[in-house]
Amino acid sequence: MSRVLIVGANSFDSGKTHLALQLGKALLDADCSVDYFKPISGHNYWYNYNHTKKCLESGQLVSKDATLIKERLDLKTNLLLMNPVHSLFVPARIEKPLQQITNSLGLSGSSSVLVMQRFSRPVDGNLDTTMLIADQLVEDDRLIIGHEEIGKLSHDTSIVDANRLETFQEFERIHYEECVSKSFSEVEKVKDMVIIESFNDSTWPWDGLDSVDHVLVVSPGHVFIYNPEKFKKATYLMNRGNLPIREVTFGRIADLLKPTLKFEIKPDSNLTSEQLKSLDIDCLTGKND
Repeated sequence: MSRVLIVGANSFDSGKTHLALQLGKALLDADCSVDYFKPISGHNYWYNYNHTKKCLESGQLVSKDATLIKERLDLKTNLLLMNPVHSLFVPARIEKPLQQITNSLGLSGSSSVLVMQRFSRPVDGNLDTTMLIADQLVEDDRLIIGHEEIGKLSHDTSIVDANRLETFQEFERIHYEECVSKSFSEVEKVKDMVIIESFNDSTWPWDGLDSVDHVLVVSPGHVFIYNPEKFKKATYLMNRGNLPIREVTFGRIADLLKPTLKFEIKPDSNLTSEQLKSLDIDCLTGKND
């Protein structure tokens, strides 16, 4: 089993999911068994409403990227395993434009209030899910999301009331590593290759990830290949204090490393045979034969 870690050079819209999709297609075409893992993610109820509707229809609060990859590659893994931690941000109801809210959950002002966060992990062959909910904001009708929608997204889960940012942060500090590590262990059990898509420009998505075989850093139109051992060492070198390792961004380690190779990609084209060969992935080069 091999692991490919895809990291964004930019904080958003680097092209990680596009690369994961193209790589996944190539692996499947080469008769490799492949899966995908997005440890932590989040989306905004308003800005990604089409995806929000999908979540409401399925009754699962999950990543837009993981949903897309699962559908396009026809993967059979449960989305809650594929994406064990996901947050929902919702605009608050306001009385005048640009009004701020006093609650600490308004991480980007009134247009992006942290309202729900899901943690899933495998337990004895089943999935155990806990949902943190800013219940007071919901009860006070302070958000544009309704009670019925909250109910659809949180049914069959354990509920934790979380009305302060500190509550979310403390729960994540205690449970994130366990949920992600146990979920990943299940995902990679029977696959030749797992594509791990990091969150934004986080260089190492969880501490329990002991190693990867390939590191691909993507920015619009470009893929840069790095030595995985040196990439991990640089990440841990730049870790500060008690912050989780996923807080280290690519911008902090970019000057410490040089890519071993780079190539250009286009938004409407598949990876070429030469590009796939340059990745040096065993099941794409025939080394597993």
